Amino acid sequence: MENKKKSEDKNLEEIKKLAELADENKGFELGFEDEFQDDVKKIDFVDDKQNPAESHRLYYAIEGALRMHLPKGDTYKELRRVVREEKIIFLTGGKRKDETGRRGADSRQAYISTHLSVALNSLLEWIQEGGNSFDLFLKFRKLNVDYGYFNEDESEDYNQIMKK
Repeated sequence: MENKKKSEDKNLEEIKKLAELADENKGFELGFEDEFQDDVKKIDFVDDKQNPAESHRLYYAIEGALRMHLPKGDTYKELRRVVREEKIIFLTGGKRKDETGRRGADSRQAYISTHLSVALNSLLEWIQEGGNSFDLFLKFRKLNVDYGYFNEDESEDYNQIMKK
């Protein structure tokens, strides 16, 4: 039990260290994100019916913002992977990859009002706050915990995100 806790703490520290290193020379500049803040507020979420065009637009706005604001390069590949994995777990309603690497859900098909807009707003908030990459990981982790996608035992288990 103690070894597991040490391993989890070590993995969390590795993610944090990688994020700090990545964010040392990075400045946040808002670009296209401004237009989406107003657009998200205008979306009619009554009955939350599927809207493929709107889902597509919001999903790729999230991906574009991540591409612009997460650190680039091979050094930060693992950091980008864990942040994106946390985002995908949220968008798929808590679905994680099984032992064969299959998730059984598509994050591009997330509900607009309860997931895509929440993820986009969280991402835009992170950008405006000037947070580092680790803060974004924790933001998506908190969404997963708040929505009940991690039970109490798993919510602190950062090691699970490192598993393939």
